[in-house]
Amino acid sequence: MSADEIARLKAIIQMKDQELLLYKQELLKFSHQLDNVMIQISNDVDLLKKIQKVLTPTEIPSIPGFEFSRKFVYGSRYGGDYFDIFEHEDKMKFGVLLSSSSGYAMSALFLSLILKVSHLMEAKKGLSPEKVLEHIGAELKTTANTKDETQAFYGVIDRRDLTLNFCAVGRIKGFIQAPDKTLQLISSSSQALGSSTAPVFKSASVELEPKSRVVLVSDGILEVLSTDQISQCLQKLGGASQVHDVRNEILLQCQLASGADTPLRDQTVVVIEVKDRVIKLAK
Repeated sequence: MSADEIARLKAIIQMKDQELLLYKQELLKFSHQLDNVMIQISNDVDLLKKIQKVLTPTEIPSIPGFEFSRKFVYGSRYGGDYFDIFEHEDKMKFGVLLSSSSGYAMSALFLSLILKVSHLMEAKKGLSPEKVLEHIGAELKTTANTKDETQAFYGVIDRRDLTLNFCAVGRIKGFIQAPDKTLQLISSSSQALGSSTAPVFKSASVELEPKSRVVLVSDGILEVLSTDQISQCLQKLGGASQVHDVRNEILLQCQLASGADTPLRDQTVVVIEVKDRVIKLAK
């Protein structure tokens, strides 16, 4: 090999070394930028978690004739559950809301809309459940990100005749357990709320009776347990168990099924029991 060829190869190698050095410098710069973005995202998620904790009710109102039990377990990776039980201006009625969003940002957006229409929900002749969710769904169409969704259940219980009027969209499920242990499933075939979904808003009504129960579970529960597994759990416990036992057993079965102490997604169980001394009033 001639001296000229050796010099040419050395020049090529030197040029390649310079290109590699520039590439490493650019890669390091990009890595620092990516670290900053991830820190910002982490800070945003932490902030949204704190907002969620502040907005999530810690106390349930005392409503004559009813006993409540609820538990909210934060997910290690995905979050967005919210629940509330609130009285109306008509003291013979109270509302039950359970939602499960695809993430904290969507949950915060959903909660902002709930606060916006809360006066319409709690008014003496408040909006019907399907109108409430329809109103919120219309606003989410223009404000939610494309892939974000919220599953939601909103019901109103009238203490006069023990009727539960409700509307559900998405995968949230409920169970009505009669005193004789028979179960009635509350579910929806509708799509969830979101910018790219087409939910169908329909209200339904069921009659409760003394010693009956309403059990609501969020999407995080349904990712781990099937409807049949939850039904078997409720039938095994029966009406003699306490409402807290019901919610604890469902969460325990989730833990056993997943094999994890902390769920990946938020999990919420709400149990409402009609006391045995409640008397239906004439309409």
